[in-house]
Amino acid sequence: MAKRQTRRSISVKGITYQRLKNYCEDQNMSVSGYLESIIAERLDAADVPVPEKVEPRPSTQKEPHREEIISQHFTF
Repeated sequence: MAKRQTRRSISVKGITYQRLKNYCEDQNMSVSGYLESIIAERLDAADVPVPEKVEPRPSTQKEPHREEIISQHFTF
């Protein structure tokens, strides 16, 4: 587990999110887990390489020390 995780987000239409949420509840799974598995499958099928590390977002505030970000999750 990374020392620090940064979440990033994407937007979907409200109706799409509600359908997704309803489906995941019916299947007893998390929305994020379901989407992560679908995205990973599609990227694997397209032979998109997995990066060794993810560069952190540019900071809007001055920070004395930034830790390397190893894992990121998207919030829907």
